[in-house]
Amino acid sequence: MKNLTLLVAMFLTTVVATAQVAIIQDKDGYTNVREKPNGQSQVIHKLYSNEVFWYEYEEGQDTNEWIPVFIPMNAFSFSSTQPDYIEGFIHKSRLQPLDKLQPYQGTEFKFEYLLEPFKLNNRIVEKHEGKWVKTIAGRPVWGTDGNFPKTQVKGVNVIVEGKKVEINKPLYSDIYECTNTFKVYKNGDSYIMYQWNSDGAGAYQIVWIFTKEGLKQRLVGSMI
Repeated sequence: MKNLTLLVAMFLTTVVATAQVAIIQDKDGYTNVREKPNGQSQVIHKLYSNEVFWYEYEEGQDTNEWIPVFIPMNAFSFSSTQPDYIEGFIHKSRLQPLDKLQPYQGTEFKFEYLLEPFKLNNRIVEKHEGKWVKTIAGRPVWGTDGNFPKTQVKGVNVIVEGKKVEINKPLYSDIYECTNTFKVYKNGDSYIMYQWNSDGAGAYQIVWIFTKEGLKQRLVGSMI
């Protein structure tokens, strides 16, 4: 296995073995994130409705009342390498796994990547040990395991309740090997698009969250 893949795998193993994506369910509209797994621990953050994050939980852990969560440092997963996050705990009664939501089957939300073959176009490439692609133009290369990508995104078309949403280039310049196969959920006024992308080895998750007001969050990573 390539050295870069090994490094990434080691990094992810220290973070979480089986991270999944969730939102919260709380009538107050937010949930406290605590430093340690108990209700008396310091509150280090608040998670709000329809804000996605990673969590670690396995079936059979029902005796554990507190769930480890991994929260991105910014709303759009802008990072130079791997995703930055903070780690804390929420009570399991406040957890709403994304895949437990009812899939959206309506027509008020449309999402489409415009795809093209990869073109370097004089962008600066950073390589690990001079071999494996680490960053392109200072951004992560999501979707490969150290090779140059095969496909890239040249634009994103999004329509929410009849209104076109503009997606600026920095929001799609680090994601590669995308497809237009994904799942869509609706929770309240939010439309949540979720998918896995990869070239066969460099798998990563991406979640886009929209309301009719525009893009609210983009979560990108390979927390598996």
